[in-house]
Amino acid sequence: MTIRKLIPFFFALALPAFAAVRIAIIKADDVTSVNGKWDRFFKVSQELGVPVSAGIIAVSFEKQDEKYDAWLKKHEATGKIEFWNHGWDHRQWQDGDKKKSEFGGSGYEHQKEHLTKAQEAAKAGLGKPFAAFGSGFNAMDADTAKALNEIPELTLIFCYPGAKPTKDLKGKTLLPMTLRGENDGTGKPNFAKFKEEYAKKKDDPTLTIAALQFHPAGFSEQGFTDYAEIVKFLKAEGWTFMLPSEYLKSAAKKAE
Repeated sequence: MTIRKLIPFFFALALPAFAAVRIAIIKADDVTSVNGKWDRFFKVSQELGVPVSAGIIAVSFEKQDEKYDAWLKKHEATGKIEFWNHGWDHRQWQDGDKKKSEFGGSGYEHQKEHLTKAQEAAKAGLGKPFAAFGSGFNAMDADTAKALNEIPELTLIFCYPGAKPTKDLKGKTLLPMTLRGENDGTGKPNFAKFKEEYAKKKDDPTLTIAALQFHPAGFSEQGFTDYAEIVKFLKAEGWTFMLPSEYLKSAAKKAE
């Protein structure tokens, strides 16, 4: 082999370390009504060239009118927005000395009912069931896994990395929140802190996918600015932004 032929060969050996595909999925929480901040969030994301997924608290289908359904359908029709199951009511309550939530300690029957109601509401309001699920407060227990396993339509699950109940899931694709989108609390992205956290993780070879959680309805002007900076930064770092359904197709192709 000549030197000229060896150069591309050695370059190819080194390439995987720098060219590994990293997938980012924007996980935007708490759609409940027609809201100007959501419109702005979708518009900003489109201008940035990234698709977004947004979690609907499904009781909103019951509380809102047909204008709400039309608003959701209008955004989803762009092909750049995908809605997912964020539970039925996103409730949290105190039961004696225990704190419970919709998907944390509430019991199998409660959780199965809420997941099913949310799926039925999506079919009626959007014309199809949700394909992805993310719980309120990101709570999840063994009953959540059991209930999810009985709903084959829900194939994608947002979760914290290494969450124990995910081990019991069957036939599901996980969307782990390996990078924190909001470093100053709910609805408060902070670009400077994001970069600091990212610098500590960026060389981890297992960091191949990150679901980034945001709460756009709580964004301030600075919040929108920091969100945009985070997206632009990750794009410059070589990350590819996908919808959950796109990621599922991509993962299926790799498995072939």
